[in-house]
Amino acid sequence: MGRQRRAGAGDGRNGIRRSVAWGRVEKKTRLRRQAAERRGPQAGPRKDRGLDAGLRKGRPAGRVANGTRPRNGPRKGEGVMMKNTETAGLSRRSFFKMGAGAAALAGVSALAGCAPKGAPETKAEAAPADGSAAPASADATSTTVAAADPLAAPAAITDIAETKDYDIVVVGLGMAGAACALAAVEGGAKVAVLQKGEMCLTHGNFCAVINSPEFTEAGCETIDVDEMMKQFNANNNNLINWSLVRRYFDESPESGSWILKKAEEAGVKAIIPAPIPAVKFEGKQIAGAKGMADLAEQKGAEVFFNCPGVQLVVDGSGAVTGVIGESANGYIQFNAKKGVVLATGDYGNNRDMLAKWCPGALPFENFYNPPYNDGEGHLMGLWAGARMQEAPHPKMVHVHHYVGDGDKNAPMRKAPWLNVNDYGDRFMDESTLYEHRCNQAVKYPNVHATQIFDGNYEQYYAQMPNQVDPANDGTLEDFIEWGFAFKADSIEELAKVADFPADHLKATVDRYNELVAGGRDDDYMKPMEFMYPIDTPPFYAIRRQYVISVITGGLEVDDNCNVVDEEWNPIPGLYAVGNVQGGMFGGTDYPFDITGLSLGRAMTFGYVVGRDLAKA
Repeated sequence: MGRQRRAGAGDGRNGIRRSVAWGRVEKKTRLRRQAAERRGPQAGPRKDRGLDAGLRKGRPAGRVANGTRPRNGPRKGEGVMMKNTETAGLSRRSFFKMGAGAAALAGVSALAGCAPKGAPETKAEAAPADGSAAPASADATSTTVAAADPLAAPAAITDIAETKDYDIVVVGLGMAGAACALAAVEGGAKVAVLQKGEMCLTHGNFCAVINSPEFTEAGCETIDVDEMMKQFNANNNNLINWSLVRRYFDESPESGSWILKKAEEAGVKAIIPAPIPAVKFEGKQIAGAKGMADLAEQKGAEVFFNCPGVQLVVDGSGAVTGVIGESANGYIQFNAKKGVVLATGDYGNNRDMLAKWCPGALPFENFYNPPYNDGEGHLMGLWAGARMQEAPHPKMVHVHHYVGDGDKNAPMRKAPWLNVNDYGDRFMDESTLYEHRCNQAVKYPNVHATQIFDGNYEQYYAQMPNQVDPANDGTLEDFIEWGFAFKADSIEELAKVADFPADHLKATVDRYNELVAGGRDDDYMKPMEFMYPIDTPPFYAIRRQYVISVITGGLEVDDNCNVVDEEWNPIPGLYAVGNVQGGMFGGTDYPFDITGLSLGRAMTFGYVVGRDLAKA
């Protein structure tokens, strides 16, 4: 695939950050007890419900006994903020009372004794010359090691029911996987796609496209790539894979033009939200991904739904030559002449992986459902010898709501109104970067941040700088009706309907108004351009909860997206795109330098790898 990796690109170092403060000791005890009560006696200890349970019983690491629930993820309906496109929303009382912190705190005690401190000690060995699956260590202690380390490699899968041959096998069907499959089949390759569930699945609102001619003509901002590279690297703590990020900027113009053409061909309406350099789709990003997936199938790609990839096939030289999928009829070995492309998404639903590589995300619930994002691609790569991006991995933790199908958010979610915790107390400078606000909310029960404002909010909001949030598609009236926002004629009444201690909320609002009148925020130094009085009825409260949207760390790659080993040597035949790919982001929190960059890099690198592998 042409381009060579520059020596040392992206080889950043950063120690694992200690987990954020959990609040008062007595609160931890109470929340652990509540989480245990919600799981109920039938659930058994947490360690018996996840990945390690499957390993102890001899099953491959990618599945649990009945094949219906991902490792260590919550059961359906457990927790608060799971987004489900197929079921009804949770009750208001469940939303308020079942905080993400409770489940996370219960999980921490179980993980503390078993979370590995280094890379998994049990790695996949080179497969026999016949190309069978890479086994774990064959010594007598391997079963014990696997049971102790829920991230360790499982035994090699040998009971193969069927073998199929392809040029390229894509594992995962989201934005990255769909783009890869479509570009590859258009390039003449014989393509198979393995998808864990029964549908194409992706999330988000924007897909970044940089300096593509059609977008520039539509009025999108032109990006100075050199300056953006420097800014982006600084905001990612000098941890990016420089050559990989540069490759993204180089390829984005072409991939942007391509996706517009493919959307039109698939009959999906693409929207350019100028001046934001990005593309949206009518029906959100899943409509665009599904359109590409359907188009890939029409052009000859074979898609295997309900057939997750569970283990890579590695030959005696260490090259990846295929992947084993688990179907209802048994294991299928998919041989890949040109390469296996991991496009399995992030690991926000895997508590063991969070504990090891992104501990700052542990207090938060995984938002999206079905919870396919449990890190299967990351683990398969590690078992084949891949290098993982240094921890901590960046988390994308934002405020969301679960209403109906979960696709609507209350308006003004980024607006720096007065924020209070569940005690009714102010706790931060609300104008701090949106991506960092979760790091203060996490210190309090239920990781809530409730916005408080008054009847003049429309006038004040219009005066605040940089408050455009085009992703919002709900109204304040909707959320009042649904019980996630509140309206009252006095602060005391607002405290009552929103379940705050009235004396705390009244004192907080009085203090805030005092600061506004004085012209200086002595408490948190918020700029006065964001400070407005709360003194005109009606008064409003919008309760927000911080949840995991995605974890943006993964397997290290070169600038061809070829996965590398611990010595930064490319592993022949193995590629990673989307959120299973590391090196694009660094630090503790996903940055907002470019709107929609997570999906933008998924689409662009999916396209690039599919295009280039087809030519190989």
